[in-house]
Parts: sequence; structure tokens; C-alpha cells
Amino acid sequence: MKKTLYIIILCICLFLMSCTNNKEIKKEVKSDSFEELNIMHIEADNPEFIKYIDNISKKLNIKINVVPCPEDANNRQAEISTKLYSGSTDIDLISVNDEMVSEFKSKGYLEPLDDIMTKDVLQLYPKDYVESVSMYKNSIFSVPYMMDIMMFWVNEKYVRQSKLQDIKNIEDFLLFLDYDYGTAVYAYGGAWEETYIYNDLSQFINMFGGDYYNWNNSDTRAAVIFLHDMLKNGYTSKGQMIDRYEQMEQKFIDGKYGSVFMYSGAMNVFYNSGKYGKDEIHLSKLPKIKSLTTNIATWQYVLNKASKNKSAAKRFLEYVSSKEGCIEYSNAMNQIPARVDVILNENINVPDIDTIREYVKDIDLKARPLTSGSMINISEMGKLFQKYLLDEITLDEFCYNAQKIVNRDYSK
Repeated sequence: MKKTLYIIILCICLFLMSCTNNKEIKKEVKSDSFEELNIMHIEADNPEFIKYIDNISKKLNIKINVVPCPEDANNRQAEISTKLYSGSTDIDLISVNDEMVSEFKSKGYLEPLDDIMTKDVLQLYPKDYVESVSMYKNSIFSVPYMMDIMMFWVNEKYVRQSKLQDIKNIEDFLLFLDYDYGTAVYAYGGAWEETYIYNDLSQFINMFGGDYYNWNNSDTRAAVIFLHDMLKNGYTSKGQMIDRYEQMEQKFIDGKYGSVFMYSGAMNVFYNSGKYGKDEIHLSKLPKIKSLTTNIATWQYVLNKASKNKSAAKRFLEYVSSKEGCIEYSNAMNQIPARVDVILNENINVPDIDTIREYVKDIDLKARPLTSGSMINISEMGKLFQKYLLDEITLDEFCYNAQKIVNRDYSK
């Protein structure tokens, strides 16, 4: 009897121990499955972006911390470069632009993302763009999430004053530029500060059918001359040589400019100004000068090679590059997603989406010309081009030195 009672007690103890161990195992598994992710992002201070990230955090069961980065492009690139170079592990994913990924991808700072950007996924993005900007030695180093298309915007009031219905070609554009709209009002406005003027320069070279890498090309030179003569003839302002996009956008909203070239990412700025509409400032079709070609850029995620949270980072990247993830981003931020199929076929909450779709369908979308020393290249080209615009150097001197800049090998 005692022996039987002992066996019963022993069995009960073993059962209780087993239950205790199982509870510990379950707790440990739950702890192991918890993942955390640190993202340095250009939109870190935007409440709408934080809501969007919170939703993803819940869907993926990842604790996502968002860290801000400097607003100034040069400071931002310097800070991010320092973190990557030092092997810092406090940031996993970073939102970067074309300039940054063009420089970082060849330096060994970034984790290849070929398992995320597979062939099936790649075909959903502008192929030439991804190969030019995101790829290095047959590997992909970034996941684009927002597309920025260089677009033509007009103030309808000035289009009507010039007696035009719209600006379809070079003849219309010249008529629009030559009309007198009054004191301190210019037909065209730009962001011509030395590190921003590159965007207008490369865009007009596109439309004139030129080649940014060939400064002996007659079409490249024609674009350069056209910009010079816009300033010379008073169609645009010399004062904009210190303006970046923030100043240019505000002047356009205030009616100081009749037209601008600006990336589609500015849509929210224009739309929320209270001045957006078919009878006020609005997006317009690209005028055909010689070639219907426009610059595109994207904001992209890159994965720090030193990250200790690569599993969570890749789950995040898989989601944001999916159709569902692209639609969610677009609707949350009212911005164009990077995937072409989503732009063309999905119901996304972006103002003037029909005109944007015409750009994507009908226009050659071209990656901006960048080198591995992108910021140095852009700044030097900007300083040089300003000298030509102010007649401090001749066209031949500008083109000779511009060719030296694009020929330079920044990898050495």
C-alpha cells in the first residue's frame, strides 16, 4: 500500500514538473519570437508616417523605433555615411535617396537584398532605374518605396493671360515665357542653389534629347543655352540662385512664378496650400521640346550590413515592397508608390492621379545621372553652371569643365 502511494505521489510530482517546464518553454519561445527594428527615416517627424509605421508594427509583430535624420541633404548624407562607415549597430534600416545609395552601394556598408528584390519583384519597378541606381555588381542594395517624378506644374492664371490653352511644345513654352506678367512675376521659377540646380539642368537636357555625360553633344549644349537665355531674357529670376525647393515651392504658391519643374513628392505641399486646382496651380502635361523624357528618383530603404536585426528588417522590407504594402504607404502618405503596377492599376489616394498615370504610361522615365561621388559631382556642377549663367565663363569653358566632372573616377 505504501509502495503504491509512493508511486502515485511520484507520478503527480513528475506531472507537475512537466507542466512547469512546458510553461517555461512557452514563455521562452514567446521571448525569442519578439523582434525589434530601428529605422532612420526622413519622415520621422511626420505624424501620418508614425501612424503608418504603428500599423505595420502591429501587423508584423515587430517593435519599430523611428529615428529622425538631418533635413539638410549634405548633413544627412554625412551623418548616415559616418554611421555606416563606423559599423554602428544602433540603426538597422535607413531611408535614402538616389544620391546616397549611389555612393554607399559600392563601399561595403550595405546588406545585399536580392532575396527581397527577386526577378519577379524587380519587374514591377522601372527596370532601367533600379539597375542604374539600386544595383552594384549584379546585386540589389535598396528597396524603393516612394517614386518622385519630375513634373511640369503651371499657374493657370498665367497660362490664360498668355492666351494659351496649355503648353504642349517648345513654341508654346516660348510664348508663355515671353509674356509680360507684371513686376516681380516670372514665367518660370527654379531652385537654382548650387546643389539643386542640377535637377533643372539634367531635366532640360532630357527634354532637348541631350546626354548629361556628353558635353560636346549639340542637344546637350542647346539645353544649356536655353537655360542661360531664360535668365538673360528675364524669364526667370537671378535671385533663385540661392533658392532650394522650399523657397521655390512657396514662391510658386504665392504666384511669383508661372511655371516650375518639381518632383511629384511636392504634391502634398501644393495641394495643402489652398491654392491647388484646375484654375490655380496644378500639375500639367510635360511639354514636348524634342524628347518626352523626365527624371525620376525614389526614396528607398537600405539595410545596414552591421545590423543585428536583419530578420526583422527583411520581414519589414518584404511587406513594404508587396502590393498591399505599397497601397498602404500611398494611401497613408498621399504619395506615389515606387511600384509601377500599383500606380497604374490600383485605387490609391493621390491627387491628380490620372495625370500622374499619363506621365508613367506615355513618358520615358529616366534615372538621374549620378556617380559614386554624387554629392561632390552635383555641387561642383552647380557652381560651374552658375558661373556660366552669370557670364563669368563661356559656354565652351563650361562644357569643357563639365566633361571633366562627369569623367572623374570617384572610386579611386
